[in-house]
Amino acid sequence: MQDDFIFLEKINQGLVEMTRIPGIQYEYNARELVSQCDKIKLYHYHPKIKKTDSIPLLVVFATVNRPEILDLFPEHSFIRGLLENGMDVYLLDWGYPSVEDQLISINDYVTRYLHHCVQFIIESTMQPKINLLGICQGGVLCLCYSVIFEYIKNLVLISTPIDFQTKDNVIGKIFKRLDVDTLVNLTGNIPGSWLTQFFISLRPFELVGKKYLRFIDHLSDHEWTDKFLRVEKWLYDAPDQTGTSFTGLVKDLYQQNKLIKGEMYLNHKRVDLTRLTIPILNIMAAEDEIVPMSATRALKKYVSSQTYTQRVFPSGHIGIYISDKVGNSMSLAISNWLKKHRL
Repeated sequence: MQDDFIFLEKINQGLVEMTRIPGIQYEYNARELVSQCDKIKLYHYHPKIKKTDSIPLLVVFATVNRPEILDLFPEHSFIRGLLENGMDVYLLDWGYPSVEDQLISINDYVTRYLHHCVQFIIESTMQPKINLLGICQGGVLCLCYSVIFEYIKNLVLISTPIDFQTKDNVIGKIFKRLDVDTLVNLTGNIPGSWLTQFFISLRPFELVGKKYLRFIDHLSDHEWTDKFLRVEKWLYDAPDQTGTSFTGLVKDLYQQNKLIKGEMYLNHKRVDLTRLTIPILNIMAAEDEIVPMSATRALKKYVSSQTYTQRVFPSGHIGIYISDKVGNSMSLAISNWLKKHRL
């Protein structure tokens, strides 16, 4: 009976702690807004040390979550690791689409918004080409950009799906049966809250039950609790997805696998992966259940790059940016690889 009372008291304390989430403010390593196109923003980070690589690096996260996860704990973040290793870092922020943005397509994201950011960096730094780092679905956008434009020197991809129909791709199997037209007709845009609940439903015990039991067991550890609440804020801060881009993602990629078939077109140009000859660093998370390694590893079969490197880190889809198991090792590996291929 006493144990039950203690457990209920912990749950009550945990609920009280959770009420702090709306008041949590994101913090960042020092940066400035340098360009904006509609709702898309481009940030430039202040260097931590003297830059050891003069080629700018543009980081592009997925549209389905906020890029804050890359700098969520500024003193020990993925972004800070790049800065401390001498990278000149820019970050693309896709913003929060609203109902008037529902016609924005994958083509718009690649040939209009990403291209705007690349051109701004090239013009402001007077560099002929830049390095590009794409993450998850953002990596798909960067891969397509690198094929149809010639402004990228080196391409880094993290947890980027290439083959959307591998046998262990759980999301691929679900989306292959999804009636996306009906869903989009009902909602216009796809609510970020719907996608958050969808991803949680893939691992309910770990992302609901087990996670919150760990939370109430750590309530006395204020540093641990603060980090947990900051991740929770990020998790439920998912932007809506424009109806047109989400339809393209599901139909063209998950259902028809057009990227590896060479059937994807942007600005009337075919995204032919065999045209990609620039150096590529392809990074995977060993425990990734959102983008399994099989979906990412496939890239090597389709590109023509003679300088192709694969790396695997021991973490999950999101943990790879914030877990102690990875720490600064991924930022260091990326920085060293880019320095090696600066010429």
